[in-house]
Amino acid sequence: MAFEGYDRNLMYSVLINNTEIDSKCISELTDKGLIGSYKELFEYICGGLKEEGLTGRTFVRLNEAKSMPDKIKEIYRRYEEIISKCGITIIPDDSGSYPGIWKELSGMPKVIYGRGDISSLKKVDDNGSVSVVGSRNPGRYSLYATGDFVSKIASKDVVIVSGLAIGIDRAAHEAAMRASGTTIAVLPSGCDEVYPLQNRDLFERITGGGGMVLSEMPPLSGVRKQYFPSRNRLISALSDCCLIMEAGEFSGTLHTASFAAYQGRDVFVLPNNIYADNCIGGLRLINDGASILLSVDDVIDSVTSRLLYRKTDKMVLNDKEEKRRLIETIRAKVSKDCSGVSDEEIAMLVKDELEVRDLTADELSKRLGIPFFLLSQVLSDMELSGSIGREKGKFALTISL
Repeated sequence: MAFEGYDRNLMYSVLINNTEIDSKCISELTDKGLIGSYKELFEYICGGLKEEGLTGRTFVRLNEAKSMPDKIKEIYRRYEEIISKCGITIIPDDSGSYPGIWKELSGMPKVIYGRGDISSLKKVDDNGSVSVVGSRNPGRYSLYATGDFVSKIASKDVVIVSGLAIGIDRAAHEAAMRASGTTIAVLPSGCDEVYPLQNRDLFERITGGGGMVLSEMPPLSGVRKQYFPSRNRLISALSDCCLIMEAGEFSGTLHTASFAAYQGRDVFVLPNNIYADNCIGGLRLINDGASILLSVDDVIDSVTSRLLYRKTDKMVLNDKEEKRRLIETIRAKVSKDCSGVSDEEIAMLVKDELEVRDLTADELSKRLGIPFFLLSQVLSDMELSGSIGREKGKFALTISL
């Protein structure tokens, strides 16, 4: 089943969307160390697929995929052809373009597809974003409010996210572009297809310079009923807060609001007519605790707060990454010649080990590969300084650390 020169991310999409392999199968493979990540899925199937160590469910699904090499290769070639023809970009979760805002959430797609200005995703992380959703048949009041709020928000370089549907979605995308802002449309289909067809002009304006269209579905996926809730969860996940401009009692807009609340996003609802069926869902959200949409300043405050938290969290993460790189550098020095490692560097390694578990001096010496005569003086100095303590023969980090 060898297939030379293929894109591992695209092949993952082929397998996950056209075979019985699902996230549960992939989790089992990674948990058991049979693959390092989803990117290695095809190589594993092509290689020595063995039933031993796998649940029956996973083995059957993997083996079934292995039995249809020609079909898999043909689907891959069709995907590849459409992607090239339409100018679609594949964005895996380890890409610099992948939304950082998603990394705090579970259940986000491993691979997404974009068309248009892919840097729009970077703006989400840098400038913040607001999702705007509502009825496909809104009243004049809701349409006016959508245009008014969105134009003011977009003018502050905040990205506007919606679903390219008719009604409120269209009004939100258009208002963002009128304000020379950036908008992202999340689709219930692949990026090769316009849905609904009457919004083709909007699709082309967005991909032509107003922002980008985005989907977790590969090309040729079509539009299916089950794609809409999945699309809605991505709309809310891609935003710092969600604006509900108009919603009926059983509308899909309420799904987006529910996803937003579950994902920890602030939900704002435009207060509306209690006698209009199209507004009952939104009013119920207010009754359930959603914020009333009264001012652009409230929305900007919400975005700013989340943006500050995200950037602060990223700084902490970067500090951890820098520390990890330094630790690995010291470990490499030890493996070559531990006599050249300073006491300060040994102390860093000791702290790194003790962050995981309490250890005896002998255990530390063995794990670090540092002779006891070099380690003992460092441990004594650390104990005297109060950075570590000892109980029942084991060293531990002090509470202050």
